[in-house]
Amino acid sequence: MKTLFCTTALSVFALAAFAQEETSIPMDQVPAVVAEAAMANAMGVTFDNIQLDDGVYEFSGTMTNGMMLEVDVMEDGSIEEIEEQIAADMLPPAVAAALVANFEGFEPTFIEKSTRADAVVYEFEGMFDGAEIDAEISEDGMTVTSNLDAAG
Repeated sequence: MKTLFCTTALSVFALAAFAQEETSIPMDQVPAVVAEAAMANAMGVTFDNIQLDDGVYEFSGTMTNGMMLEVDVMEDGSIEEIEEQIAADMLPPAVAAALVANFEGFEPTFIEKSTRADAVVYEFEGMFDGAEIDAEISEDGMTVTSNLDAAG
């Protein structure tokens, strides 16, 4: 019984530690260089949430078209990633073709354009063959990955 209690107590403390890694912070506590970088990459967006996760500031807001935008900024002001929710009709033709070729019948619930320092990729969440999947397709449609890959 003592072992069970210790294991449970350690699990609770571990979960609390993980939960504390990402914290909401007010804009006035964000370093100026970080806030300026986020705002410069999100014209017309009012950020309604800022999270700090392992040294990365994650600014979330809603664009004028009602879609979500997240700008991830490093402590030095460099952009790690810009994630922009998009509609299916905004996909580049190569990405749309790769989606159909690899996941015919896929029903997306969320589509996001992810601009990173080294690449632009499109991320998808939704239903495929009766299961929830996440998929990622490179801008040229040549690289396709999904959590189905891990299932083998």
